[in-house]
Amino acid sequence: MRELRPWLRLLWTRWPRLIIGGLLMFATVLAGVGLLALSGWFITATALTGLLIAAGVKAYLDIYTPGGGIRFFALARTVSRYVERLYNHDTVLRLLADVRVTVFAGLSGARREQLNRRRPSDWLNRLTADIDALDTLYLRLIAPPAIAVIGLVLGALIMLAVAPALLWSLLPLALLPAVLYLLARRTLAPSRDLGEQTEALRAGFVDTIEGSAELQAAHLWEAEVGKVLQSSRALDRTRLLVENQTALADGLTVLAVQLSVVIAMLVGLSLWDAGHLSGPVALLFTLAVLGLGEAFTGLPAAFSRLGTTLGAALRLNQDTQTSAADNESACPATGPLRLSGAAPVRNGETLTRPLSLTVPMNHRLAIVGRSGSGKSTLLDILAGLHHDWTGEIMLGDGALSPNQAGPLGREVSYLTQHSYLFSDTVAANLRIASPDATDEELLAVLDAVALAPLVKSLPAGLNTRVGDQGRGLSGGERRRLALARALMRPSRILLLDEPFTGVDTATIQRIKTSIEPWLEGRTCIFAGHALSALPDSDLQIELNPSETG
Repeated sequence: MRELRPWLRLLWTRWPRLIIGGLLMFATVLAGVGLLALSGWFITATALTGLLIAAGVKAYLDIYTPGGGIRFFALARTVSRYVERLYNHDTVLRLLADVRVTVFAGLSGARREQLNRRRPSDWLNRLTADIDALDTLYLRLIAPPAIAVIGLVLGALIMLAVAPALLWSLLPLALLPAVLYLLARRTLAPSRDLGEQTEALRAGFVDTIEGSAELQAAHLWEAEVGKVLQSSRALDRTRLLVENQTALADGLTVLAVQLSVVIAMLVGLSLWDAGHLSGPVALLFTLAVLGLGEAFTGLPAAFSRLGTTLGAALRLNQDTQTSAADNESACPATGPLRLSGAAPVRNGETLTRPLSLTVPMNHRLAIVGRSGSGKSTLLDILAGLHHDWTGEIMLGDGALSPNQAGPLGREVSYLTQHSYLFSDTVAANLRIASPDATDEELLAVLDAVALAPLVKSLPAGLNTRVGDQGRGLSGGERRRLALARALMRPSRILLLDEPFTGVDTATIQRIKTSIEPWLEGRTCIFAGHALSALPDSDLQIELNPSETG
């Protein structure tokens, strides 16, 4: 249960709403018990009074007081249930927002290598199924069991005060927590597997669909589809196992409730026969036990999913944890940038020759080399995306640490080799870098990357949607839009990795001239295969795969 501790603490931040919601649920249960018990008493008392009158015995029954009580409980049950549903669903939506914010905050602070361990389908499962599993934590696993136990204790105290012998009727209900415990134990592993198997099935399905063309071309489509079907059947078997256990627990719960009712009826009859209770009161307690049993009927379904909830909490804990070092403040982006023996490391081996150089403030460094020479990895280090490196990196008078989330501070703009465009408008993709930018400023930076004529020719202009990952644009247009976004970010340090990929030579020459105003006053580091494919620079270094070691 340690997996739930962070989320329970998160839920407890809204403890006033949780308590109020629990009280409303308890009021609904009490109103239901009161309605059922008083109705049984009233029907029995009316029948007995009618029999006495038919037998010639003078009898009297006040029908107005119990009739008013029945109306009160009926109205109270309806109102309390409506208010409870309205209030608790609002609470759950608030808690869901808290969970999502916590998860998103954890993911936003996680290292890139941590995020890259999961496929997009895995993250989709985290943000849907796993969060949904925690969504009903309060309404399924916390409030209902607590209310059932409190109702059982309250019923026991009333019976103890009126007729202690009636306590025997609560014994089957008192044994239900043991049934629920055994159910949770028996379904813990398979219900935990449900979450993992669902994630695996979703990932396999998505991968098969995305790679359908390649699979069909290689005549492997049927084999991959067969694997997906096998995963689906395994999931069905696990789900069937959990459902069978749940059905068994449901049956035992109904049996326990009915057994409690029978015991209450028999004990009540014996007390009536002994003259300790009247017939209507005996039936009142019998039906009260039946109403109290309704608080237990929904618990097996909740406890059979305990493993799923614990598995979801564990996965979210693992994938959203960030070390304290990740949250350390980065060095201010001022002063010259000095590298002394700096080199990326993987599996204990350096990927490039150690670099020692100085980039004065507001100067430009061009790093050229063939594929695999370590250019992108070096930029990742400076951007705080690669945390395994050796040597020393200084910015001004401050030393940078591999554990920092962003070594060069927040004033860094980085154009990676594979920049992502969101399925939104041109303007929205640009305003990620500068939320307050005007349309004129957006058109100015688009003009600098030779995209303004294209955007102006579109039917919706800046409000044209670019499609998922910018698929509405060509490769070169996507690259230039990403470059425009990097230029727009008001940063002192600019990192550009292969900024002109997919752009023809004539357009490159035009862009190199037009972006000069956007490069002034910044420390710029460019990476590419050749100087001709990079903006003009003050310093140049060359990396080659043969220099790794």
